[in-house]
Amino acid sequence: MHLIDHLETQVEWGKVFGIVDSLYTDPGFSSNADNFARATAVEKALAKYSGLIRVDQTGYDFVYNDDKIEMKMGKNLFFKRKDIHATKKFKVKSFLSEKKTVEDFRQTKTFDYMLVVDLTARRVVVVEDEKARSLYQEGADGAMIELKLGDYYECDLGKFNVVKPPTLLSEGINNAIESYLEF
Repeated sequence: MHLIDHLETQVEWGKVFGIVDSLYTDPGFSSNADNFARATAVEKALAKYSGLIRVDQTGYDFVYNDDKIEMKMGKNLFFKRKDIHATKKFKVKSFLSEKKTVEDFRQTKTFDYMLVVDLTARRVVVVEDEKARSLYQEGADGAMIELKLGDYYECDLGKFNVVKPPTLLSEGINNAIESYLEF
């Protein structure tokens, strides 16, 4: 089965976006320091409810069959009014701790597909590697990309009911830390 068919028919999007909704309304996550925990939880949720295998390697996050998949996610990636088929610029590669340029990133294949998830609009698009790399542009501290109609395939997720988990992740993390400190 091709990745796109799999994303459209085999993923429990209601649970994935339920996790997203829970994480981004969790009052225990209030600082930028919490972004890593949220991003990790979303990646793990996608792996659990999709059949994609999370590998978290340099240059890609998942594998499906023989395909390497880099996931990028964010809130409000797609414009709401201006051009609903275009995204705002978002970071795809960081220059921090690397001595690479945008041109270096354009030349180096690390994934087969880029999976872009707009957490607010609940849109999922797939960009082929060569197309994605051709769109990289200079950003303040990394390579940026913006997508326009024709640059990507938008998955038809169908209808789904969003189901939130019964507990908050921040509470679980705080409880685990408190237990860890008891020795």
